[in-house]
Amino acid sequence: MHSFMGGGLFCAIVGNILLVVSTATDYWMQYRLSGSFAHQGLWRYCMSGKCYMQTDSIAYWNATRAFMILSAMSCFAGIIAGILSFAHFSAFERFNRSFAAGIMFFVSTLFVLLAMAIYTGVTVNFLGKRFGDWRFSWSYILGWVALLMTFFAGKNLKKDINVDGGHTCQKSVLAWAAPLKAYTI
Repeated sequence: MHSFMGGGLFCAIVGNILLVVSTATDYWMQYRLSGSFAHQGLWRYCMSGKCYMQTDSIAYWNATRAFMILSAMSCFAGIIAGILSFAHFSAFERFNRSFAAGIMFFVSTLFVLLAMAIYTGVTVNFLGKRFGDWRFSWSYILGWVALLMTFFAGKNLKKDINVDGGHTCQKSVLAWAAPLKAYTI
């Protein structure tokens, strides 16, 4: 039981680190501009050895930034819930932290998928045509690896719940819903 939870927490911690590094660094895209190499991230772009802040409020950058930040925050919340579940901290008797952690990791996966899809779509369809010699770089790749790590974190915690034989949250919902069966037609 604890091996799936431990594996899920390990994947989540690595995924969260990758999310933060990917979001904070400025190597999402590299291209050649006026004969010299340039690179850009979500927050700044660098040309000829000098870096400048991205001051333009472009919707796809803002959406990508927001989804990456939301993904890192939900992953961190899932890590906290997973650690509390692993330690059997019993502040809430009817609330299964392992289930909540798994849900938070899947939410994190959804957010990073949205961020990466938005950035990929705009880059390939707009920026890729603007710059002839370009490529995605390591910050971008870390975002995709973080997506896989958060997904497997949620998957491992789901396995932990299945191995455990169900969880308190499901049992309490089923116990609450049992009297409602008498009122069904």
